[in-house]
Amino acid sequence: PPPPTPTKEKIQIFGKGHLQRLAGQYGIENTFSMPLVNDIAKNGDSGNPYILEHPDTPQSETYRELARSVIKEVSKAKHTQNANRPTVSYDQDSHIIRYDAESIKPAVLRRGCKCAVCVEEMSGKQILDPGDVDEMIRPVMWGPTGNYALSIEWSDGHSSLYPYKKIKTLIEEQKIKDLKEVNGEGGGYDMVPL
Repeated sequence: PPPPTPTKEKIQIFGKGHLQRLAGQYGIENTFSMPLVNDIAKNGDSGNPYILEHPDTPQSETYRELARSVIKEVSKAKHTQNANRPTVSYDQDSHIIRYDAESIKPAVLRRGCKCAVCVEEMSGKQILDPGDVDEMIRPVMWGPTGNYALSIEWSDGHSSLYPYKKIKTLIEEQKIKDLKEVNGEGGGYDMVPL
């Protein structure tokens, strides 16, 4: 059979919005989408970089943007070292994870896991039933992963990776939920008829 006819149609292999979903899920600041082009593979196989042979294509511009982002992120990492990393600890007595001056319940953090076991990758739909997470779950081991995330081994045997931004978001969401509970389900003032 003859090879398929090239098309300009944009096919999103992982579904529409997947790149943005992953960026939000893992706290990724720099994302790039590269169209599948036969010449990229051919150039890679021959050892002649695509960008040198095709400097004026949109793909080459994406490679240049990617290179600029790598340089920026390496420079940022080199100059800030551990400065952006929060201090994280587990207080067994109060059963709280301390995150700088904030805190979060371990069960809330565990329920916020966005790994492929807990969240369907293609749709972003939660697989983990929040009711299956024991309120007394605790972190067994934890530590930084690069400068962007915290890895946690849980007492239920699960492993999670949380971008620091995601932990901050979960803390803020929990504050709002707690405030709404204190103020009644509506989260505002109780209205009393006069």
